Amino acid sequence: MKQTYFCPLDHFGSLSLSGPDAQKFLQGQITCDVTKVTQSFGQAGAYCTPKGNVIANFNLVTHADTLLMHMPITMVESVQRAMSKYIVFSKAQLQDASSDWSRFAVWGDEAMACITLVFGLAPQEQMSCIQDLNYLVWSNDANSKEFIVYCSPSHKSKIMVQLEQQAKLADMSAWEAKQINNGLVYVTPEISDSYVPQMLNLQATGAIDFKKGCYTGQEIVARMQYLGKLKRHLLIGQASSPIALKVGQQIDATKRKNVGRITSVASTGGNNYEFTAVINRTEAQEDTLNLHEQDGAIINLVPLPYEIDPQVFERIKL
Repeated sequence: MKQTYFCPLDHFGSLSLSGPDAQKFLQGQITCDVTKVTQSFGQAGAYCTPKGNVIANFNLVTHADTLLMHMPITMVESVQRAMSKYIVFSKAQLQDASSDWSRFAVWGDEAMACITLVFGLAPQEQMSCIQDLNYLVWSNDANSKEFIVYCSPSHKSKIMVQLEQQAKLADMSAWEAKQINNGLVYVTPEISDSYVPQMLNLQATGAIDFKKGCYTGQEIVARMQYLGKLKRHLLIGQASSPIALKVGQQIDATKRKNVGRITSVASTGGNNYEFTAVINRTEAQEDTLNLHEQDGAIINLVPLPYEIDPQVFERIKL
């Protein structure tokens, strides 16, 4: 039986940018091309340090004349603080807009039909958007089976009732597991400033525009892409453990300790977990992996749902 699900995304927030220089300012800060963001289309992107490490990644959309960066709420303050150092010379305002919106995820085989019944129409392509004064909806995948819904808090109850008529309320962990199986991760404080974008596969998920020009960390990101130096990257794993898995948790291999760390995790019932982790490519391909200090907690790696250009990986010099 086909089923559609939804859940609140209360653990997500937003930063808003407005003003005549908002687009120009953000273009020089993040990995995606802000000029491609319209009321009909958004972009995935990341904000890096000058050394190229990802501070946070996000979905960038616009509502009316305001740019919105959709990210874990635990990252909003630190990104706002980091960007505020540079925005003082621009005619732009950077604000925490987390309380301005209520957020939902909607997914499943009939998700598009659900969105259409609730809002009158639905986005048809990945990161395409529909909106009016009180809501904003975008497609989170290429098959239009996953959507992110923003609505004004005053409309939250109404939207909830309408969603409940078309979909089943699910636990947030179900949505998190869905994103993990899509090979997607949102950086949280535990792993912020730890990985360059390619270690999180952001070049494979459309979050980096290599033609847009300069932005903070751009030289490092470009060098990693074209010189073939990547030794570790994001993989999908499954494991059983009586101890709850945590973001940042160490992964060991039989022949070597500390070959990776968990970057996102979702419980799938009982002692079973699905997760993403940045793991050394050599050990992932050639050795048995287990959770740190849990030799019996063997990790099963699951194939990624997208391709990664092999040129980005470390190459042997002949």
